[in-house]
Amino acid sequence: MSAAVSRTDARRAAAPPVLRVLPAPRTDPAPEGQDWDEDVEQPPPSRYVQGCLAVDFRGGADDAFFGPQATSTPDLPEPVPWARRMIQAMLEAYEGVRSPDQLSRWVVPEIRERAHRRGLLARRRGRRSGRPPVVRSVHPCSPADGVCEIAAVVWVDGRVRALALRMSGVDGRWLITAWELG
Repeated sequence: MSAAVSRTDARRAAAPPVLRVLPAPRTDPAPEGQDWDEDVEQPPPSRYVQGCLAVDFRGGADDAFFGPQATSTPDLPEPVPWARRMIQAMLEAYEGVRSPDQLSRWVVPEIRERAHRRGLLARRRGRRSGRPPVVRSVHPCSPADGVCEIAAVVWVDGRVRALALRMSGVDGRWLITAWELG
């Protein structure tokens, strides 16, 4: 029994000390001049809050000068024929007969990933017998300059379905930013 007790004492002696959390000292310089926050009620300081670290969460693509630039509607291609071709291509990607990577320039990454997943599932199921998807009608609406919303009727997998998409003008081309297939 004494050997077991001595092992426990040896482990306790070899264990590192318990860490304690202490607040960091304030290193911010005192403000000079009039304090603009005099009228604002400040919350009581917490014992464990450190000074704020300035972090810029904008990506490199968010640059106002070098990043993507909005494009006006007159500077963009005609929306109806362009939308008809893109709807056909997206539906083919959904069926797994077209690579969604071909659409990367004209759709946001979330929509391309969704088309990629749907195409993989369609290929696993195997080629279905039937006709390729058909775009029956396209109905445009322009709620703002450089934006076009499309409501379309498509024939996919032997049934008629509704489709809605939103296109935004970016860098002189249309970019599909929303896609819903009903």
